[in-house]
Amino acid sequence: MRKITYLISGFLALSMIFTACKKEETKTDDANTEFLASTTPQNRVAILEDFTGVRCGYCPDGHVRAKAVADANPGKFIIMAVHAGSYATPATGWADFTTAFGNALVTQAKVSGFPAGTVSRMLCSDLAVTPQITGGYAMSRGSWAAAANKVIAMPAPVNIGAKATFDAGSRVLTVKVDLYYTSEETAQNNINVVLLQDGLFSRQSGGTPDANNYEQNHVVRDFITGQWGEVIAGSRSVGTKVSKIYKYTVPADYHGTTVEGGGAVIIDNLKVVAFVAQGQTNVLNAIEIDVQ
Repeated sequence: MRKITYLISGFLALSMIFTACKKEETKTDDANTEFLASTTPQNRVAILEDFTGVRCGYCPDGHVRAKAVADANPGKFIIMAVHAGSYATPATGWADFTTAFGNALVTQAKVSGFPAGTVSRMLCSDLAVTPQITGGYAMSRGSWAAAANKVIAMPAPVNIGAKATFDAGSRVLTVKVDLYYTSEETAQNNINVVLLQDGLFSRQSGGTPDANNYEQNHVVRDFITGQWGEVIAGSRSVGTKVSKIYKYTVPADYHGTTVEGGGAVIIDNLKVVAFVAQGQTNVLNAIEIDVQ
């Protein structure tokens, strides 16, 4: 009887181990195969690249106007504050929120004054608004709302789903981006993944209520996929699915934490923007997500 009891006990123990391993494996597989993009045709989400700088006295008014457009179009309008140009150049006593990518964006947009903005990197003429420079993408802040309304009424040829998770031990941010094409795209398409941070405080010309302690939001920290994104290879016909995973080590700060630095990274204040563009311009759709 004792031998039979041992055999039964051993069998039960093995069964419990096998069952536990099986559940864990299934959970992992489900997470890896989850497809995040909708397969139902959608309209575009607009992106504002708000060209701004800490020494630009009119830029806080641009921030207010951008927020008003976002509030009027929840989930349909994404703000990316690009600190670039002469008003953002590092200087004694002023925070440095610049990146390696901002000045190239300003050049492409054809900016003639700050604040300026591009809406989904579309030509102003295609959005029926006045460009700062003829043939350009950059417009003054008074045109942002009208341009956004044009974009969000356009059908999106591609849907985007995304998820961003942060591992505190390794400081690695993992971003999963899924695309679903609802119409054929024959032009080159690039995936772009951008890291933003809210809640940064600095000195700001024209800032209110306290110009010495002004809250900077939507600040572009890095283009994880580089200046113009990653080219999507292969077919982009109707029904095509594309899945990408990007890993990025998040630094403790950008440009240091002194007055002239860009400040510490607060994980809870980070957001990730993923968008698809036709090469360097014409953003086809976009999504903004929190970091988990």
